[in-house]
Amino acid sequence: MGEYWQDNFERMHDGLLLLGWRADNRLTSEDEAMITPLVEKAISLSESGCLASDEIDKLALEVYRIASFQMMNTEERAKLISGAYSQSRYLSPAVPLIDQATCCFFRGYHTSALATLFIIIESYLRNLFGWQPGHRDPTFAQLRDAVNLLPECRSRDEAAAVLNAVYARYNAENPPQFYFNRHGLLHGIRPALGRVDEMNCARIYLLLDLLCAAEGIDTGSYVFSGPDDIFYRRNDLFRKCTLG
Repeated sequence: MGEYWQDNFERMHDGLLLLGWRADNRLTSEDEAMITPLVEKAISLSESGCLASDEIDKLALEVYRIASFQMMNTEERAKLISGAYSQSRYLSPAVPLIDQATCCFFRGYHTSALATLFIIIESYLRNLFGWQPGHRDPTFAQLRDAVNLLPECRSRDEAAAVLNAVYARYNAENPPQFYFNRHGLLHGIRPALGRVDEMNCARIYLLLDLLCAAEGIDTGSYVFSGPDDIFYRRNDLFRKCTLG
């Protein structure tokens, strides 16, 4: 994280939340320098009551164009899946499905990737809730609130806020910002939305990162076990997907 954001973290973080993002320590100083004017514009418009939905969409896309490489490159995703996600008690059973979603993402099938990622989130929450075959299905409210079973921390609270949006009721006549909602997609209420779905995939991956962090798993480092480490095979697979 650059020096400016270290000194102004809360302001930058709150401004990014207006745009559906969050301050991320993977961003370089150069990334932060380019993103800061966008965040300041969002804050200024919000404080004046003029931050309209279409302006949020525009600024959010600009932030994503800058930040996406650091957060969503093949090596970063391969590292997290091979490390933190595989170490998670609640997420590790879904790693093969995460691999499939990630292949779809890098191949450009963003709506398919997003639908699969929503399934992965529900799997995580069911595992966290303690659901077993033969048990009564938890309600969506119970699944959403299961995140509060994780240790209290900032990562957990931020994950809870994201899950509130994911599991909100979808209103086709008044869709939520970014169409960020599982109900609208998985129940066939809204169509594929291209770049919007790509950004929403990134938001779900960042949610998975938050959940792992809330479990106490180190998401910032990876220990390689040698030349046959699974990271290399996973990263090679994802890189091939980007080639079309």
